[in-house]
Amino acid sequence: MEPMEASRTPQTQQGEQGQQGQQGQQELPGQQARQTGREERRKPADPPEFSYSAGTHSKVMESLSLRRMAARLPSALGQTARMAWQTDPRSLVWLVAGQITAGVCTAATLAAVSDAMGPLLTGGDAGTRIEAAAAPLVTAALTAATGTVAQIVSGSAARRLTPRLATLADLAMVDAHMDVEVGAYDQPGFTDRSEVAGIGAARSTMLVKDAMAFTNGLVNLVAVAGVLTVVHPALLPLLLLSVVPRGLGALIAARLDYSLHNETNASRNIRGMMRWYLTTHKLADELRCNSMRPYAHHWYATVCGRIDAKLIGSAPRFLRVSLVAAALGGLFQAGTWAALAGLVLGGYMALAAAGTAIVAMRTSATALSSLVVYGAYMFQHALYLEDYRGFLELAASMSGRRGQAVAGPPAKLVLEEAAYTYPGKDAPALGPVSLSLSRGEIIAVVGENGAGKSTLIRLLTGLTLPGEGEVYWDGVPTRDADQESLWAHVGLVAQSFAYWPFTARENITLGQPDGRGEAAVWEALDAVGMRKAVEDFPNGLDTLLARSLWGGHEPSGGQWQRLACGRAFHRRPTLLIMDEPTSAMDARGEHRIFSGLQAMKDERITLIVTHRMENCRLADRILVLEAGRITEQGSFAELVSLDGTFAELYRLSQER
Repeated sequence: MEPMEASRTPQTQQGEQGQQGQQGQQELPGQQARQTGREERRKPADPPEFSYSAGTHSKVMESLSLRRMAARLPSALGQTARMAWQTDPRSLVWLVAGQITAGVCTAATLAAVSDAMGPLLTGGDAGTRIEAAAAPLVTAALTAATGTVAQIVSGSAARRLTPRLATLADLAMVDAHMDVEVGAYDQPGFTDRSEVAGIGAARSTMLVKDAMAFTNGLVNLVAVAGVLTVVHPALLPLLLLSVVPRGLGALIAARLDYSLHNETNASRNIRGMMRWYLTTHKLADELRCNSMRPYAHHWYATVCGRIDAKLIGSAPRFLRVSLVAAALGGLFQAGTWAALAGLVLGGYMALAAAGTAIVAMRTSATALSSLVVYGAYMFQHALYLEDYRGFLELAASMSGRRGQAVAGPPAKLVLEEAAYTYPGKDAPALGPVSLSLSRGEIIAVVGENGAGKSTLIRLLTGLTLPGEGEVYWDGVPTRDADQESLWAHVGLVAQSFAYWPFTARENITLGQPDGRGEAAVWEALDAVGMRKAVEDFPNGLDTLLARSLWGGHEPSGGQWQRLACGRAFHRRPTLLIMDEPTSAMDARGEHRIFSGLQAMKDERITLIVTHRMENCRLADRILVLEAGRITEQGSFAELVSLDGTFAELYRLSQER
């Protein structure tokens, strides 16, 4: 309350005092609570500060010097060349050839200009001097034009190369994630390494572009230095004196820019995530009805403000660096002009050579700046590419076939003292558990959150291997079987299932036609009560189910869940696992699903995870999980009569 009082004007305070005199000096507790609540709503709490813990290269960049950068750049160039050669060798050849040709043309142009300077700056009438300089000037124009064409060719080759490189790097990341064992996601640091590797994959194309700019500057600088050395040996050190300060300034600015990137990286990431939350239609209802706009907007604006503060706060540093570099560059350049004048006046250098030096210094300044700036960028990108390659190697070590045994449709699944403990945890999430499941059975699994139900699903389907004990498919341990052969017989309806942006048909078949044709698709839709709804879609089975992205049709939540069940039925699996399969359905849809399960039970092993106790009535057997252990199992009637955990959960469900 005190800050509010301090901010009031005298007029406001007098008015309020008058009101208090009329209403009395005391406020009711409810009035005070409402006033406090209003003030809290006016001043939402700020979001926490975010830090980027995965960036391991900040200190490397901060200590980067020209010498260290030069020592490590060959490996960065080599890495870039290898990636480009593997992607598109023809485009790489054209790119390099264009760069070299452009550099040769720069040297030839400068040499021709040097040849023209002599006649132009000697005595005689203007016509005679122009005639003598005409041939070198024509040569300079032709070589300059050729160099421009070479640069265009090189740029065109880069445009053909970089999209392919970006796609291949991205596909490698996607494949790495799809190939790893599911348990890899539980390993500490796996997600952080994945995020940093994603930066490396994204920067692969930037590395090519920066390498192109770097090599262009290098070739031009070498060409200019060679010409100046021939014209007069003293010109090369003068050249370096004139351009080195600006190069150092560019390097320091690159360091500052990289440091700024790391300082704001976490906030920029969280800003992007929050922006999606605030703008996606999927959360629009919750955002509005729960009156979240003031706080969410404040949260987003605060993060944006922090980023802006970092960027604006860095401006003075960049200004100081630029001013110092420009001042030193101007000082050294003035010294260079004075040295040139002294050489000419002292008779140590011809006037034509001095003119050539002036032209060369203009060319070399740009070349050296490109060399330093893009060299620093290349160094950054190469470090992230090391993370990218390291992650791919890590992912490769966590993927691959487990065994050679080919699993068939299981008639019996057996867990023998099977247990699994997540990395970094002391207690097992599941087990040890011994259990047998047979074809023709419907098994219901119940338990509180964290009881181990999801872990049990992972072990049964072979998604995760037990840390202790074994899981057998018809006598074959899952660790000895080819996992693809296991999953060919599994149908899984996950609690968090995917809303695939495919057509209705593909959402059922998942792009896996099996020769049964469209009739099998309609059969699966009939099994989940979705025929009429799909027939009413704008294009029937060919309706794109992604309205928010491409203007397609968006089913309701319950319809999406029916489609998820329908795709599992369409697979005709021998092991069908359904995790809360009807949580979003109406009573009719739920009845249709469970009736279908009863009708098809003889063809498969069916496991249902549910929190709705009434759904357990259809099960032949019910498993009660508590803290990773099976504490009760039996039929519905048997467990209700035990007066144990299941009976308690059932009574609670009836009281609601």
